[in-house]
Amino acid sequence: MVEESPVLVQRYISYALLMLSTSGNMALGAYTHPDGLDSKEAQKQLITGKELAYTCYQMYARGKFGLPPEYVKFSGKSDFITAPDAPYYILRPEASETFFILYHLTRDPVYREWGWEVFRAIDEYCRTESGYAAIKNVDTAQQNNRMESFFPAETLKYLYLLQDNSDKLDLLNKHVLNTEAHPLRLFH
Repeated sequence: MVEESPVLVQRYISYALLMLSTSGNMALGAYTHPDGLDSKEAQKQLITGKELAYTCYQMYARGKFGLPPEYVKFSGKSDFITAPDAPYYILRPEASETFFILYHLTRDPVYREWGWEVFRAIDEYCRTESGYAAIKNVDTAQQNNRMESFFPAETLKYLYLLQDNSDKLDLLNKHVLNTEAHPLRLFH
């Protein structure tokens, strides 16, 4: 039995969406660990990555409109609140990237379900006549007249790839994704 990793979310005062790609990176580290995936250290990395991803999902799921704030503050030992200075949502890709990586590695359908929920919330509350808009306040879903370029380049691409059944990407042996979510083939 693998020793359970500490619940990291209880150690931090705030948790930013921007650092959520750590979850997927930890899983990649576990799957490529020099001592193998079954090693104690790799399992600890994988469990911690999955726990961070779950916290990420909860930032969406607990939102009034299914959209997370830029970051949260933890209150007490097990709950979080929207940080007063960060109630906005700018369509960041880190959550969809994490769900894509974890699904690709584990094939656990929960990550696809989470990604689908994220997409539905974005489509319902961020869609405009000419694209998508950031949200000024996740408690009111008031749209902001802007869309970051990373939204179509990364967020939507990861959400699409998460649902794609083609299995053409191989993150462990054949491909790497650059910072704009473009899959690049590895040369050996």
